[in-house]
Amino acid sequence: MIINTIIFDMDGLMFDTENLYIDVFEDICNKNNYSFPRKYLLGMLGASDINLSKYEKEYPWIKEMFKLTNENLASYYDKRFAVAGSANKYGLKEIHDYLKKNGYKICIASSSRLAYIQKLVANCGFDFQADLILSSKGFCQSKPAPDIFLACAKKMGVKPENCLVLEDSKNGIRAVYNANMRRVWIPDQVPFNEEDMKYVDLQCENLKEVIDILEAM
Repeated sequence: MIINTIIFDMDGLMFDTENLYIDVFEDICNKNNYSFPRKYLLGMLGASDINLSKYEKEYPWIKEMFKLTNENLASYYDKRFAVAGSANKYGLKEIHDYLKKNGYKICIASSSRLAYIQKLVANCGFDFQADLILSSKGFCQSKPAPDIFLACAKKMGVKPENCLVLEDSKNGIRAVYNANMRRVWIPDQVPFNEEDMKYVDLQCENLKEVIDILEAM
């Protein structure tokens, strides 16, 4: 089946913002004299609707810390990535230019809020031309449910088998698997174990290497 649509995750895939989120959360916890195991936080990456109920008994303040993190994330972003393009993951412009030159449709499907997605794309330092930008906030189930990727395909008028999704998180890769789409894992914050690798279709180290994958298809 021909691949004609490339779907990008955003945080940790296009931009170095998974690392930012971790730092903001831990900074806010520290300022409030709290501590939350990083391994639990890493397991939540890539999901928009985080179920905190299993942590609330031991960490009754956890919801408030996530609320403060989300409220302050944009201001932390502005300080760390004041220079346009400084948040970009390696190869972002190269893969974008290749896709545009070769007629691929480009989508961004993220668990982040739409305004935040637009803010980051506008600050990437070049004209990133996405055919569709979609946020899962408020309209579909969070990853690893496949909803956001299936919604992308539907809105773009293509079949799931026509899509190649670029993802960095466990929740994201499982969501793509559940959507029955081709998928490329590009590692960021969380290493995959043997069980996680069962859901991986293709793998590369950075966005630029995706060009080689497409050339080989």
